[in-house]
Amino acid sequence: MIRLPLLCCLMLAAAGAVAARAEIPLRIPVEALAQALDAQLTGTVYREGPCRYLKLANPRLEALDGHLRFVGDGVAAVGAEMMGNCQNAALWRGAVQVTMVPAIDRAGRVRMRIIDSKLVDAPGHPPSLAGFFWDLSKRQLHARLQRFSFDVEAVRSRMLDVVRSAAPPEHAAELQAALARLEILQPHVEPSAIVVPIAMEVPDAWRTAPTVAVSTAPLTEAELDALDTALQPWDAFLLYSVKQLALDNQDAEMRKRLLALLLDSRHQLAAILAGDTRTAGDPVRALFIDAWSEMRTILADARYTLFLDAGDALLALDSAVPGLGMRFSADGLRQLARSLRPGDPGDPLAYDWAVDPQLGELFGIEEIPRAEPSQPRRSWLELFIRSAHAAAQGGSKPALDRWLPTRLELRAYEARIAELLHKASAIERRRAALPVPYDQIYQHLLPATALIESCWRQYELRSGEVRYLRSASSSVGIMQINERVWRGFYDIQRLRWDTAYNAQAGAQILMRYVKDYAIPYAERSGDSSHVARAAYAVYNAGPRAVGRFNKVPRHPREKRVDERLWELFQGIAAGGQADLRTCAVSSAAAAR
Repeated sequence: MIRLPLLCCLMLAAAGAVAARAEIPLRIPVEALAQALDAQLTGTVYREGPCRYLKLANPRLEALDGHLRFVGDGVAAVGAEMMGNCQNAALWRGAVQVTMVPAIDRAGRVRMRIIDSKLVDAPGHPPSLAGFFWDLSKRQLHARLQRFSFDVEAVRSRMLDVVRSAAPPEHAAELQAALARLEILQPHVEPSAIVVPIAMEVPDAWRTAPTVAVSTAPLTEAELDALDTALQPWDAFLLYSVKQLALDNQDAEMRKRLLALLLDSRHQLAAILAGDTRTAGDPVRALFIDAWSEMRTILADARYTLFLDAGDALLALDSAVPGLGMRFSADGLRQLARSLRPGDPGDPLAYDWAVDPQLGELFGIEEIPRAEPSQPRRSWLELFIRSAHAAAQGGSKPALDRWLPTRLELRAYEARIAELLHKASAIERRRAALPVPYDQIYQHLLPATALIESCWRQYELRSGEVRYLRSASSSVGIMQINERVWRGFYDIQRLRWDTAYNAQAGAQILMRYVKDYAIPYAERSGDSSHVARAAYAVYNAGPRAVGRFNKVPRHPREKRVDERLWELFQGIAAGGQADLRTCAVSSAAAAR
């Protein structure tokens, strides 16, 4: 079911001296109307005794040229009853076709006005009978269609509850008064829905958005904490919505799009918190507007009408009355999320850092095993590493976790990390079974990604203490996995303190990006060399960045990062080795 863009349905019209009028579209899916009609019209619609009747089966409803067309398979008979039997009965088979337009009655219910109706003969049946049977039965069928109604009040009320929650406190009473004077206008038919416009008068003062300056000053620690707290309800809302929609739908392509939506929005959120992206006004509003258009294109199901209409209403009012200062509050997001699961007792905006195994199952992210109990200081992947590397003290092998190598230890450390990444790569390549040449591209891309992200480091020394490596955007460890982007999918503490876990998680993520985004992009472009560059672009900035390296003009920072990755990848693909003294690739590194 295709839903037309919201802006096509939003209108503002001045009415002389009165306030402007904003129209919020309320959509009733044709599918929902068809289900209601099915319940009322299937079966016998006309009968006079046992020998005169018209029966309908398999009723259908479709939008056509701004009208609704009702079609039902029909069977009719007419004859005389004699001694308990029908004599000289004429039988007809065909279809009933009724063209209608919706209208709103005085009670605010949608009803149908018939503008044309007829019977259509089935092949092989005499056409002259259709008109005869229709004269007998159309009065009763028309009456039943005209008695049909669809109540929009419940949907309207729940949608407006979400809108009310978005009003800033200083304007809450004014918005409530405006909503109390809503007028339901006459509907029109779109390809997939009946649109019922809800008109609202808004004060002229709300029509002009206040000027909001975008500060370029670095945020203080207190401001960052407040911003993080303000953004948590949005992230919780989006995660809850994506999860519920994935639970409802088994389609792999739809789940892929839902995950991409979540990851892209979380990359934006991380950029806002890092100070790389600044927004004017409420950052949740910016995130909502960006994500909602994609959410609407993904969903095409009558089950989600209330969810979509409520979100559309928020955007419609925000666009129509920018001076109102709409806020996408936690309460509004909570009510919107609950429209997906009415009656669910849990809080859809619950926010925590725990791993949700169901998320992994829904989106195909395999759990990474824990370390063996007998190896409390080592990660599980180290058990696979058999090669012994001499360390500075008597040839003993130091623990990989919390190891900050000295300059003398760099060679041994490089070898350990190289083998760790090789093993992580082998595990993912075995699972994915990539075809040539993509398998080899991935094999070289993983160490290149780790090199550009962290210079193969999991830890750093801060204030005299060994700490996990952490960026301004909350990316951690050797693969710089963003904690906020992957919240709920991976164990945050293990990403921070377990080198092998971080490497394997990064290998999983990179493999997903190679398969889902980079290979399709390269196959469309016809250039297999695009695989490495596209995969890293997604790893660095989310799925929508897949082709950024190929755009003109390019952002200077992105250009610098993408060209650096390409340089490292080419060096490793040519047989070079990582040189951690310079965080580069050198073919002579192994001979030092």
